[in-house]
Amino acid sequence: MKSTDLMFNIKKQATILTFQLAFTIMRIFICISTLLSLFIIFSCSDDDLEIKHISELQTYIQRNIPKQSVIAHRGTCIWAPENTEAAMRWARNSGADYLECDLQRTSDGYIVLYHDMTLQSKSNVNTIFKNTNKIYISEFTLEELLKLDFGYWFNRDHSEYARESFYNSDILTLEDLIMICEGYKIKRDKNNRRIFKKINNRIITEYEPDSTDNGNRPGIYIEIKYQDLHKGIEQNIKDELLRLGWYAHNSSELKEIRTKVGCVNTANTPARVVVQTFSTNTLKELNRVFNPIIPICRLIAENEKTKVDEKTYKKWINEAVKYNAVIIAPSINSDYPDNFLDLLQPWMYDLIKESGLLIHPFTFNKTTEIDYYKDMCDGYFCNDTYSAVKHLNKKNDLDFSSGENILNSLGY
Repeated sequence: MKSTDLMFNIKKQATILTFQLAFTIMRIFICISTLLSLFIIFSCSDDDLEIKHISELQTYIQRNIPKQSVIAHRGTCIWAPENTEAAMRWARNSGADYLECDLQRTSDGYIVLYHDMTLQSKSNVNTIFKNTNKIYISEFTLEELLKLDFGYWFNRDHSEYARESFYNSDILTLEDLIMICEGYKIKRDKNNRRIFKKINNRIITEYEPDSTDNGNRPGIYIEIKYQDLHKGIEQNIKDELLRLGWYAHNSSELKEIRTKVGCVNTANTPARVVVQTFSTNTLKELNRVFNPIIPICRLIAENEKTKVDEKTYKKWINEAVKYNAVIIAPSINSDYPDNFLDLLQPWMYDLIKESGLLIHPFTFNKTTEIDYYKDMCDGYFCNDTYSAVKHLNKKNDLDFSSGENILNSLGY
């Protein structure tokens, strides 16, 4: 082989190797770039980098929600059995802006107030129905539930607040709650049993004006409980609110609730109903069912042993904004009725304020807790709304000197 041919072949091979090396380097660069892009996408998503802000519609919905709202948690968890008529009448007369409750559905379709998953915890179901394995609200008819005592457990567990009149407290329906907000009470016989009729197999409760009503007209702040046991309850609640005039497709069609100057008037505003939930799926369903949308609150809580980082907190906020919530309700470090992690620390507050969501933390038991969180709150879930209302100077002309006196005035 001639030397010129040898040199040509060497140059040719060198050129090929150079191109192969360049191609290999380019492929490595592309792989590295792709991996880096994927890393950025998955580790630095929109939820992590940027807080979403509420829309003009959400801002518009917020406008009728009372400033520094006092929300009567289950009516009260201190002065009377929670979610009962005694608790709700007490909360109305104490000056609460909203009566808060937990909603479930009976086997025959009534929407009732009850917090716990099983009836054994706060009723005498095992005494009245000795030979049954049923434990859930959804397994009983309303008429069966009306046979139960939802007050005896309170007298047993809270002897310092016990009253003879709390025995035989019956379960409330959503209609009962709304009638209490409007200044009525359940009509009862001499044995304190509710008076009702059955028309076409439907229970129709009788109501009468509450002679102890002091003119306050609070709204309702309802939580949907145990969605897996109550599929489609969002639609059932909407239908009942429509029937009672507390929801309408046009706010001008809402039932007019008469109010008094100087008294709570939330019931006569478009923000008369707030719906709250811990569940993302329920947030989605509320958006589907309620059109136009009503005020929605996203609840967030973790137990004390859980660590919550910034990424998780931003995800909660952005999820709330995405599904048209206008309020976020983080747990605070309070010891009753649950021990939750403090999810309203200053850095958390800063993130929420970027979004424009209102902040209604839960649950306040003492005025010292209100003072600690006051600068970070737009509203308060309270177990003693009377003390909160007085402390926040929301209503200076309350006719009672204590929560106990409100119960006395109501005849309990």
